[in-house]
Amino acid sequence: MMGVRLAWAAEVPVIVTCPGCNAKYHYDSARFGGAASKRLKCPKCGEVFEVANPAAEEMDSTNIGKGQEVHATPLPGTDTDRLRVEPEPPELPALAPLPKDLRFSLAVIAGSQAGSVFQLTRPRVYLGRGSTMDVQLKDAEVSRRHAMLEIRGEEAAIQDLGSTNGTFVGGERIQKATIGHQQEFTLGSTTLMFLVTPIGNGAV
Repeated sequence: MMGVRLAWAAEVPVIVTCPGCNAKYHYDSARFGGAASKRLKCPKCGEVFEVANPAAEEMDSTNIGKGQEVHATPLPGTDTDRLRVEPEPPELPALAPLPKDLRFSLAVIAGSQAGSVFQLTRPRVYLGRGSTMDVQLKDAEVSRRHAMLEIRGEEAAIQDLGSTNGTFVGGERIQKATIGHQQEFTLGSTTLMFLVTPIGNGAV
């Protein structure tokens, strides 16, 4: 059991941030096993990246036991170690159902998917390059989990989720902004327009 005791004695909590979706994970430094770096795979977005062993550099003793941020570098390949996901934040509050007399959609007006229209059937949707997103954008400049749209009445709030290239409304980079019918916003090189149209009474 000597190996177990050595691993425990050397264990230092480090915090790894996925470069693909910005999710944070705890990783025990003892698992580096003396290696200068370790290849990891994000269980959320599948990004494969490399982190440097914090023991390779002199650590500040005030960080011991508090969690030390480590550098992550994207890498190809699948030979990876397992990560433990940080506890998810509390669930977002429930939103009121979408009004039944209105249709909500996002029209792509610029970018590789120009002309595409995504119909929105839930009051909260996620946009990004990842295959699990409600609105998947085939844009290399869009993060896998880029932004969240919350619809309230005839308006919506667009919120950036820590994307690399940002979310823009009216040409300005925003963290969160309210948009209305026919208002545009940009993710990467893709520009979308939020549309609200009535249903019934002869409307299409």
